[in-house]
Amino acid sequence: MKINLGCGESPLDGYINIDSIKNKLTRPDVIANIKLEFLPFKSYECEEICALHVLEHIERDYWSRIFDEFYRLLIPDGVLILAYPEFERCAHNFITNFKGARDFWRMTLYGRQDYPGDYHVVPMRTAEVVNYLTSFGFYDIKYTSEVDEEWSTFLTCKKGKKPITRPELYRQELSGLT
Repeated sequence: MKINLGCGESPLDGYINIDSIKNKLTRPDVIANIKLEFLPFKSYECEEICALHVLEHIERDYWSRIFDEFYRLLIPDGVLILAYPEFERCAHNFITNFKGARDFWRMTLYGRQDYPGDYHVVPMRTAEVVNYLTSFGFYDIKYTSEVDEEWSTFLTCKKGKKPITRPELYRQELSGLT
């Protein structure tokens, strides 16, 4: 199974396309708000999750829950694919009015704002995303600029072993499991 989370106006063939709303622009197969609910799939049954230009639309307070859900759904070594605008590049291009396209660069920073949820609430920086992914047990993290969009990052990684947390380590020590 493959999931295209936050499909918006870009459903992918061969994927279950999911979004939090259905309107004249979005036509998901499944309507689910990953910020507030678990996705309706069994654990470890997903080989790939795409979240292309999604995370910048979700408040950072929800990221732990979302990355836990990605981890739950993916099979071992399952692939997570992310794409997002690089905040610093977009801000620089906005400030300098790169190629005379200030309105475009404004949208890369704040979203198009065509419908609820079509706005950006988190400035995306690859170094921070990589640290976040690593803390959730993702590995083999690779990233590059999106094709023909040097201001946007395309990142892939795999689900690895989840790092042990300090509270879990204490529980193991107290129960004599280590």
